[in-house]
Amino acid sequence: MTRERDPAAAKWAAIQAIRVSGVVLFIYGVAAANGKAPWFSGAPTEWAWALALIGAGDAFLVPTFLSRLWSSDR
Repeated sequence: MTRERDPAAAKWAAIQAIRVSGVVLFIYGVAAANGKAPWFSGAPTEWAWALALIGAGDAFLVPTFLSRLWSSDR
């Protein structure tokens, strides 16, 4: 029996990885804005909030965009 890779599984894994990285980026941005994050101590607070906003967009908007892009319902 030949086992072929399902392309939908790879796409699902990519979307989940992007979603998790967005949540991590958001949490790190909020922690940096509050002065609790390492490696970000000298940066302005606005940059930290921008990082949190990018993380939120990465977690909520990018997976939706990719699922619509990769949808087979065309």
